[in-house]
Amino acid sequence: MTAPAAVAILDRRLEDGATVELHQRGEALDIVVDGRRVMRSDQRRAEKQLVELALAPLGQRDDITVVLAGLGMGFTLRALLDTPGVTRVDVVESSAAVIEWEKRHFAGLNGDALHDPRVHLHAMDLTAFLKSVRLPGADLPVGDGWLALILDMDEGPSQPVRAGNAAFYTDDGIDRLEAALRPGGVLALWSAAREADLLQRMHARLKNVAEIVVPVDLDDQSSLDYVYRGRRPPAAVEAKGPLN
Repeated sequence: MTAPAAVAILDRRLEDGATVELHQRGEALDIVVDGRRVMRSDQRRAEKQLVELALAPLGQRDDITVVLAGLGMGFTLRALLDTPGVTRVDVVESSAAVIEWEKRHFAGLNGDALHDPRVHLHAMDLTAFLKSVRLPGADLPVGDGWLALILDMDEGPSQPVRAGNAAFYTDDGIDRLEAALRPGGVLALWSAAREADLLQRMHARLKNVAEIVVPVDLDDQSSLDYVYRGRRPPAAVEAKGPLN
């Protein structure tokens, strides 16, 4: 039996009351928040499937604009950039540590995704970003909203990486996310567990809501991830009055 690789702590930060660490485990890297390993470079979750499922309703469009909430190790961003039709990705990441680690440690893992000219990095939390896009003169040329908004900053509503993120999975939170989308735009997120309450909230506000089960292999054992997807309703068409 192979002995577990020794773990070295490459960096440790205190951010928003949480201890954020970068561990090296052999050739692999781990992001650890308050002692909980939330991402591993040698273990893929449903990042690629999340992107495929989020963008599938947009068909063959060649003007897809995306907000990606959560940079992580850049795997979801890489999957977006590899998707035909994606013209702009606004990455929202509040962790200064993660942004710095991207430059020093993760760029080689994701094909230097942050340097793609289609990528615009916003070093702030998602609440601040959603407020900023409504300010007069906001330099975000996305018309009346984005075509997709992907949440990849937690392991799901029941397992937020930071306590403040839980607000985005409430009724008001879904309303705020929906407001950033163009009519017909897609909201998508992944979860490590089934979230029946979230599904119900999305059904109450969005169209074409789906819960998709994605098999994954974790530590050589089969497991399930869940992708939740819904669309902002199309713009209402004004009824025409009777002809005179």
